[in-house]
Amino acid sequence: MYELEKEKYLGNTKNIFNTSQGIAVVETEYQNKVYEGWHSHNNAHITLFLKGGTTEKRKKFSETVGAGSLLFYHSDELHLNQNTLFPSKNINIEIEETLIKELQISEAIIEKSIENSTLTKFLILKIFKETLTADTFSSDNITMLFSQLSQTHHHLERFEKSPYWVKSLTELLNDCWNENPNLKDLANVLQLNPITISKHFPKYFGCTLGEYMRRIKINRSISLIQSNQSNLTEISLECGFADQSHFIRTFKNQTGFLPKQFQKL
Repeated sequence: MYELEKEKYLGNTKNIFNTSQGIAVVETEYQNKVYEGWHSHNNAHITLFLKGGTTEKRKKFSETVGAGSLLFYHSDELHLNQNTLFPSKNINIEIEETLIKELQISEAIIEKSIENSTLTKFLILKIFKETLTADTFSSDNITMLFSQLSQTHHHLERFEKSPYWVKSLTELLNDCWNENPNLKDLANVLQLNPITISKHFPKYFGCTLGEYMRRIKINRSISLIQSNQSNLTEISLECGFADQSHFIRTFKNQTGFLPKQFQKL
């Protein structure tokens, strides 16, 4: 067992961007087998798996994760990885304790926030895109994006205490993810007044209905892009977009990347 210092990971570090404001973005690749014993990291961090996957073990649980998965690690939290797929690639968002205090949050709040996995994934991709641009504004932009990420727990807490119809609506929207339902249709299914949905949707979901549906569609498209089994025209139609140009604009707006750029990550 050993402890890794800040910005250090078991794989091969491809790129490090340090904002000097308490956040480091570390791109890590795994081409060969690495140390599989218990270890920890000095700083708390979020990991987004871009490619591959692994079996993640903690003291109290074990799970297999793959491309698109998110994991949160508390500072000094023991864990190990086994059966890693090669090649694998991760984006690690490392947060220093000083920034956590300045934002008046906690590691527990960050952990809670990433339960909003789709939005978290998109914000991490936007953070990563900033490191590739790396201009005068990138450090500030990354801090702002992370601050937005860390505040999503407010909507999750409201969602957990929401009326019965909110969870029913969530299931309905995810079932018809590649369609374009309107308020009237949804209200008919749920036997509600459309105004009820319109009035309360942002409170529980943290966005508008259209934004929520776009997030679902783009999240599904990511899996299709990574599978390399369909071209972008087919993917855009399968995800319910009117045309490929609309799909490309929406993908870039949500993730910061054009679909073809994301394909090459």
